[in-house]
Amino acid sequence: MSKTKIQLMLGYILNISLLTWVLLGFLLSYLLFFVYPVFFSDQVMQFFKYVPAFNPIGVDLRQMLSYSASWFVDKQTPYIGRNLYPPLTSVLFTPLLILDFSLVYKIITLVNVLCYVLISLIFPLRIGKERQISSLLILFFITGLFSYGFQYELERGQFNVITVFICFLAIWIYHYHSRYRYLAYFLFTISVQLKVFPFIFIVMLISDWRDWKNNIKRFFALAAVNFALLFVLGINVFVDFIYAIKTQIVNPEIGGRNHSIRSFVTMMSNKASEHGWTWINDYTELAQFTLLAIIAICILIIMLQAYRQKQNGINSHLLLACTIGALLIPSVSHDYKLSILAAPVALLFSCSSIVFSERSYAHRQRIIFIVFILLFSIAYSSTLFSNAYKPSTFENNLPALVVMLLLITFHSLVFKTNLDKKIPKPIETA
Repeated sequence: MSKTKIQLMLGYILNISLLTWVLLGFLLSYLLFFVYPVFFSDQVMQFFKYVPAFNPIGVDLRQMLSYSASWFVDKQTPYIGRNLYPPLTSVLFTPLLILDFSLVYKIITLVNVLCYVLISLIFPLRIGKERQISSLLILFFITGLFSYGFQYELERGQFNVITVFICFLAIWIYHYHSRYRYLAYFLFTISVQLKVFPFIFIVMLISDWRDWKNNIKRFFALAAVNFALLFVLGINVFVDFIYAIKTQIVNPEIGGRNHSIRSFVTMMSNKASEHGWTWINDYTELAQFTLLAIIAICILIIMLQAYRQKQNGINSHLLLACTIGALLIPSVSHDYKLSILAAPVALLFSCSSIVFSERSYAHRQRIIFIVFILLFSIAYSSTLFSNAYKPSTFENNLPALVVMLLLITFHSLVFKTNLDKKIPKPIETA
């Protein structure tokens, strides 16, 4: 093949649209985690129970209401069973006790779907440069809507999507409607009191990265308020909450559907022990610390980039990094929490598509970006499939999430200049 033909072919490949590369990544995951296990793994089509459904439905919602009933009806501590929610959560769910459970489940499910639409479709539209629905946005919205994680969320009657909606709404109000920032603080506090993990998004409440004095004051005030609310039902209930958290940290649920750092490392060490590699057990704490350090360093690098470039508005890299941190850091993080991933990914790609359309990039830069897109798309799309379809090596989603985190950190460093120019500035109100 002549040099001219090679150059023409390379030019054609480099000019392929972003959507095509993303779809290729999704297709590879589809072939690996659906077509192969369902159609190729045996001589007959396999029918997996890809969501671990319980009978009756909504078991987590039933448990949540039992915590509220224990406090409001029985006048006892809400920390019965495996209650890991802040005390205020039991209070907020108390009004639902007057309704029949089947109606409560329908309400929570419909609110979950509505909140998913708002954070995965409307939120990127309001933040992104182009105020129109793109093919990429529809791709992330639809695949997330039918994903294993979101179906798992609905089956359990969970409220992670609702909690993240409240948190993301607070972030949006803070940056784009500064007149109502106290409302943003209130909503952020409510989200933390529902699930605790949204507290990691506190770093999104920064408008001036150079004003560290006021930023630290804001962080301290929000931390103090959220800590004080842990005493809303009294000191004894607070002690019960702390004890429940400590118990969960010491003895967490371990399994392929728990993608937390603690669960993943424990699973890997158990598998190693089965093969006689018991010496690995001596390094489990070091492995957990290393993974936690990787998450912290990636978030800090992205924050440092925002500081150096004086970025305005919502930083899509930091939002996704915090989301991944919220998925991995808690000792228990079941796969239904993957339902919160679609929104920040959609927002990131809404900005990235603008970068990719820049024709001023050199061939080497565009090749690097294509590799980034393929790897990221494969990693993200793999989380859309149940671990029932995956071999034991890939059943836990932590590796895919860590790969995504490393890639977006790399992306924030390599493609920072062009991307930041395209991020819209916050709308300041009088």
